[in-house]
Amino acid sequence: MGELIIDERGRVVIPKEIREKLDLKTNQRLIIQAREREIILKPAVSTEQFIHNLKGCVHGSRIKPSELKEIWGIEHAHH
Repeated sequence: MGELIIDERGRVVIPKEIREKLDLKTNQRLIIQAREREIILKPAVSTEQFIHNLKGCVHGSRIKPSELKEIWGIEHAHH
């Protein structure tokens, strides 16, 4: 953990150590969520990656709907 500063345009810089740990790349899309007094950033999942993660999990799957939402990076199924 560390501290960040919000600049005049509302930007923050994710420290290099965290970007490397999470394998975040330049120009990678992130999903931002506000939960109570927290800001949550998650890597966005491409449609191709989502479909790849679904292969073989529909019939007789043990994957829970909440896990599919997490793979897709959403909190509600209707998004």
